[in-house]
Amino acid sequence: MAVSQFNGVVPGSSLTSHKVGDRPWERPPEMDTVEEALSFYMSSLSQQDTLDDLMVAIETGVAIKPLVESLYTASVMRGMHTLDVGLLVAPALMEFFAAVAESYGIDYKFSNKDPKKAMDDKERSRVTMLLQASIRKAEQAGEADEGTDLLRDMAEYTSGSMTREEAEQDPSEKDMKPPIEGEQPIEDEEPIEGEEVMQEEQVEQMETPPQSGGLMAKQG
Repeated sequence: MAVSQFNGVVPGSSLTSHKVGDRPWERPPEMDTVEEALSFYMSSLSQQDTLDDLMVAIETGVAIKPLVESLYTASVMRGMHTLDVGLLVAPALMEFFAAVAESYGIDYKFSNKDPKKAMDDKERSRVTMLLQASIRKAEQAGEADEGTDLLRDMAEYTSGSMTREEAEQDPSEKDMKPPIEGEQPIEDEEPIEGEEVMQEEQVEQMETPPQSGGLMAKQG
């Protein structure tokens, strides 16, 4: 049986399928100031069982920032406070978790992102766009030459994941396999004395012209 495409859900129906205020986050929040929200979090997170569970999560590698974000987002969904209050209390909660982790002797991290790598990627993208713009400008003007090819190579390098050390490495060195431990490197072997004599005789035979077998040779 064919299904009509007009029998689907009407876009926006989720916004009108319930009365306003039926959901917790649509009602006035229970706490409408940063001080009240922060006091609520400090009292609830100070419970030993809750704190132990959170420290176990941090010890296994969970970053503090996403942990705090999930914490205040869940409170917003339950109607405890608004989203802007959650954003304002987040820095204090992050410092609280970091202090507790230090007291437990746990190594922690605030975020899974590497700021240095993010900055490098951003700079690479900017340089790549500038190089590609220069290449297009040269091609449109009909002035593509060896310099344009060089710009293409540079754009390919900046748009890829190759590091500067890999780009500077000699291509012949990439194919070289590291020597096996305990194995002596192979050196050019010196020819044996007998082989040298045979090689010299072969060279002399090749250089000596063949004797003519004509009539004059027979008379001699």
